[in-house]
Amino acid sequence: MRFLICTIFVVFYSTFALAQLDSIQRLETVYLTDPKLKKFSEGYQLQEISDSTLERTTYSLTNTLRNNSTIYFRENGYGMVSSASFRGTNAAQTAVIWNGIPINSSLTGQTDFNTIAPNAFDELTIKSGGGGAAFGSGAVGGSIHLNNSVEFVEQQTSEVRLGYGSFDTFFGNFKLRKSAENWYMDLAAQAISSENNYEYLEQDRLNENGAFKNANISFNSGWKWKQHTVSFHSNYFKADRNLSGTLTAPSEENYKDETTRNLITWNFRKGNWNHLTKVAHLYERYQYLPNKENELYFQGKARTTITNYQLDHHISEKIKLTGLLDYTHIEGEGSNIGRNSRNTMAAVLLGKHELSSKFTYGFHLRQEFLNDFQNPLLFGLDAKYRISSTYHLSVNASRNYRIPAFNDLFWNAGGNMSLQPENSYQADIGNDFHFGKFNATIRGFYIASTDLIKWQPNAQGIWSPVNIAETENYGWEFSGTFQHHIKEHRFTADLNYAYTKAIDKERDKQLIYVPFHKLTGILKYSYKNTALSFQTLTNGEVFTTTDNRGTLAGYTVANLGGEYTVYINKHPLLIGGAVNNLFNRYYENVAFRPMPNRNYTLFINFKF
Repeated sequence: MRFLICTIFVVFYSTFALAQLDSIQRLETVYLTDPKLKKFSEGYQLQEISDSTLERTTYSLTNTLRNNSTIYFRENGYGMVSSASFRGTNAAQTAVIWNGIPINSSLTGQTDFNTIAPNAFDELTIKSGGGGAAFGSGAVGGSIHLNNSVEFVEQQTSEVRLGYGSFDTFFGNFKLRKSAENWYMDLAAQAISSENNYEYLEQDRLNENGAFKNANISFNSGWKWKQHTVSFHSNYFKADRNLSGTLTAPSEENYKDETTRNLITWNFRKGNWNHLTKVAHLYERYQYLPNKENELYFQGKARTTITNYQLDHHISEKIKLTGLLDYTHIEGEGSNIGRNSRNTMAAVLLGKHELSSKFTYGFHLRQEFLNDFQNPLLFGLDAKYRISSTYHLSVNASRNYRIPAFNDLFWNAGGNMSLQPENSYQADIGNDFHFGKFNATIRGFYIASTDLIKWQPNAQGIWSPVNIAETENYGWEFSGTFQHHIKEHRFTADLNYAYTKAIDKERDKQLIYVPFHKLTGILKYSYKNTALSFQTLTNGEVFTTTDNRGTLAGYTVANLGGEYTVYINKHPLLIGGAVNNLFNRYYENVAFRPMPNRNYTLFINFKF
């Protein structure tokens, strides 16, 4: 198999001498650090969250995705640790990609979505379906892509956003963007502080020990001369959270997070070849205090260095090929895992063929080496058929996997160094409809997973992970948008719905914290300088025990928001606010952890 992959690369790099540059890379004003996302995803669903939605998200990426997608989030109290379930998969099977670089924790394999500031990015794209061949370990149910664009145009803008909310919540954002025809720079900063002491409805209690604060700084820059483009991306995040207790047990716990991400890219074009080189360094550190008044703490940290080289080549206008070589080195250490390291080499080949104006298909191949596991050949196949101007049919299928995280392997006591990667096969079929002002997508999916890592007591009574679980996930999703204008009156409606069955085949039971139904919707209305929005979120009932006897009731919450824009010397000043949990519903996202009652947010936003 390794010989096969090497042969593919030799043939790819030596055979084709005539080509044209990729259309994405030819853009003169915008440089993208992850062009392969859109270039090789014809048969997949890509949902782009608008930049205006990102700008208006106050707290975290959890809020953005929970209210605008079918992804289910399990949050241990508002602002606490937050993990995703994409199409019923677990938190470590959703990959988060930052400017083309995977950033899931090397320690846990997951991403805490309350440690990511959404307005630090220019683009947020949700890719549904397996993407292991293109993006590596963890991209089983889907992937979240966070990108920063570099724009080589003459511009200078600044933006300040300040606000106050219930529970003594203060927040502020600042963003500066400046560029010319051959250079670019932007700087963004965000800070949030909240006592988070909301009332437990029907309980006559407050959310004690729930205070949190965090800060995020993002810097992006780029330079262009002749056929060279160099960009630099940097992000720093720091959080200090007390961890809320439950209805049955108080808490004095505290958790501190710190992450840094730095990436430099060099894009070089010569003749008919396009070369993209990336070097990234990621750092993560956590500190856990069982009692915030005590000096005793446990910690873990990891340093990751990623180097990859990507070569794009066109055989013709209709055929595109991309090859990529990637090397990743991880060093992790902590109170419970000791000091360990991992090296991974990966070879990737991506192809796309526009067979006709109506039919396009593509393939993805990935082979990994060096990481001491059995590394299967990962593949992805996708196609899209434009049957008519109003109806498109798309399909994809793939093999994906997830490598055990450092905690799974080395945790003291209980880690299992004999673990093997989880394996999954998935298929997806989509129907896209376009009728004037109405667009809709209906997709069905199926995922079969084996060797899932499951923590359970061993013979000595110590919890330890083993490769035993098998799951079967299937269901369907709907997303639709409608837009209508009557002179200066604008109406927009968005709707997302997912039905998900996620079965533990050993028990023949639904997996815990996977709702059968999730529905999100938003209605927007604007007239001249005024904008209003009404948003709803419905999560169906979930099971909280593996035998499906314990349940958590479904719930529906609604939010109402409004903005008014005035102009000061031609610069817009937005004044707005929102009422969250408008109808003051009691609900729990995780058992015995109530979420906030009705609360308010006020803000001003000035662009100059």
